Amino acid sequence: MKTALFVTDCSIDSALSLRNWLSAHARQPLRLTVVYPYDIPGGQSLSRDTLKPARTEALTQLKSWSGLLDTIGTDWLTTETLLASPELAISIHLLIRGYDYWLVDDWSQVANPALAAVLNQGSTRTRPLSIAQTPVLMTA
Repeated sequence: MKTALFVTDCSIDSALSLRNWLSAHARQPLRLTVVYPYDIPGGQSLSRDTLKPARTEALTQLKSWSGLLDTIGTDWLTTETLLASPELAISIHLLIRGYDYWLVDDWSQVANPALAAVLNQGSTRTRPLSIAQTPVLMTA
């Protein structure tokens, strides 16, 4: 079974795009990891008192967002939150975990120089299949 990474902003548009893409590619067995990167409120220092409410809110938001993916089975969907920027979350996951695909719904992420460095490493191969409104399947 192939594995894929999708980093979301928990917007309705990203859920609908992913759901549509998964429906269109239902014949391809896929183990999907969805990551929601979050941050603490601006101007606050990182502490237990600022982290706990931010993490709780992120988990609630991700759970609600994943409910919009009602057309896919949960046996091959893993969701997680990560205290990071979207670019850092993608970089971390692509460096420490092996994925066959990176699903992208924001094309500007691919043009990011820091991500390009991660994607262009010897063991990582990137190939866009489409530049569309729905997530693009990238080989990693």
